[in-house]
Amino acid sequence: MKLLCFKKGLLLVIIATVCLIPLSFSALANQAGGAGARTEKHDKPRFIAYYFYTSKRCGPCERIEQWSKEAIEENFEDEIAAGKLQWRAINVEKPGNKHFIKDFQLHTKSVIISKQKNGKSVDFTNLEKVWRLYRNKGKYFDYVASRTRQFLEDG
Repeated sequence: MKLLCFKKGLLLVIIATVCLIPLSFSALANQAGGAGARTEKHDKPRFIAYYFYTSKRCGPCERIEQWSKEAIEENFEDEIAAGKLQWRAINVEKPGNKHFIKDFQLHTKSVIISKQKNGKSVDFTNLEKVWRLYRNKGKYFDYVASRTRQFLEDG
């Protein structure tokens, strides 16, 4: 009977140790600056390239979304991989997204580059010329890439 109780107790100690080891490492990481690094990373500005659209879409609207996404992904691979820049296409008519209309002063389907800090937009630029350039892919890509690069560098 004593041997059985000893084995159960030993098993409980082993289980508890295995479960607590990850918590110990987490606590050590926080003491060694891990928490500060996480907070610092969270505080760094991040950028989001948005395409805002509505449920009713035309050919040029779809082209602007496609070309904007391609221009961002092809010209900012390093920034995307590092988490500095993200691409998002958002339907402003869906529940929960209507605030973007006011937040970014949207009047039509738009490409917006937003500077984020602590999860909130602190600055943005509207790439308004996309509507004039949607027939010329080369000029379109150059415009989106140069304006985005300028905004990221200024930010």
